[in-house]
Amino acid sequence: MLQSSADKACNVLVKKVRYLKDVRKITKMMNGKLIYSWLKWQYGEFFSLNYKLTKRIYFITFIYNKG
Repeated sequence: MLQSSADKACNVLVKKVRYLKDVRKITKMMNGKLIYSWLKWQYGEFFSLNYKLTKRIYFITFIYNKG
């Protein structure tokens, strides 16, 4: 009786540890994806902003040179 209850407790602990490991893996994956998408979005925004700015600067210089 004592042995079986100890085994049960051990099994529960093992299951908990496995579950926690899985959860950690999932959260790591999710965090990685979130960081990746955030970086992608940030860089995308940055480049589009830069592109718009450079276009505007070119346009202004073009008008200025014409005038």
